[in-house]
Amino acid sequence: MLSEGFSLFYQYADSISLLMLSAVGLMIIFGMMGVINMAHGELMLVGAYTTSVVFYAGLPLFVAIPAGASAAAAFGIVLERLIIRRFYGQLLSSLVVTWGLSLLLAQGFLIIIGPSIRSLPTPFGSFSVGGFSYSYYRVFMFVIALAVTLAIWALLRFTKYGVEARATMENPAMAHALGVNTDRIYMVTFGLGAALAGLAGSLFALEAPIEPTFGRNYTPIAFITVVVGGSSDIVAGLIASALSLSAVRAIFTTQFNILIGYVAMLVSAFVLIRFIPNGLSEFLETVLNRLRRS
Repeated sequence: MLSEGFSLFYQYADSISLLMLSAVGLMIIFGMMGVINMAHGELMLVGAYTTSVVFYAGLPLFVAIPAGASAAAAFGIVLERLIIRRFYGQLLSSLVVTWGLSLLLAQGFLIIIGPSIRSLPTPFGSFSVGGFSYSYYRVFMFVIALAVTLAIWALLRFTKYGVEARATMENPAMAHALGVNTDRIYMVTFGLGAALAGLAGSLFALEAPIEPTFGRNYTPIAFITVVVGGSSDIVAGLIASALSLSAVRAIFTTQFNILIGYVAMLVSAFVLIRFIPNGLSEFLETVLNRLRRS
């Protein structure tokens, strides 16, 4: 009984970290900028490649992982300055453009670097509960996912950038009229989203093969998490979406298998989108407003 309960909790925590880390960068770019970034997986790929190169150059993982995030941030800022900035406020155009970038970047990595790069070792080892083995690294990723989410909330809530970013998100014309450099805010926000995508890619690279299609393995679940969460409040939406979808995935994975767990998560996402089309964040905000009035 104890081992079954721990297995369910472990699966739940592991799924939360997967959804949060893979989606947080995409959530920021979509929620704050209104850009559907189909090149999200390629930004994760930049982080993964950079981490591998830095690690095998002789530096430790605690240096290689931030290096991957930094490289993705720099790459994202270059993309934003050269291309993305021309398509703000054009939802479908930004989708098509970033999809094209995704294809170009994936093929570019394949041509320049090749079909694969040296894999990274998974650190920390494992532990056993009830005869089953569990990875310490998965526990570490859960802690990192919570820390990143808390850091994003604090950044948006307590810093000057956060105030200006939220103002730009609500009404860019008014924010610009009040003296906010909205062009710089957009650049920094896209760079932040790219850095978080690179961080996720760096962390996932320690347990998966690094190849040109690496990021595409995580992009679908990132988009599902973002759509279910909604853009009314990006942090609340991310948390609500990850908690709800992860619960479904963990229960069905524990009772059946990984494939059934993913299918159940997808079905639950479709149901949530059907009945709450604006996302869980707006739904929660509406419920809280009604409770305050009553």
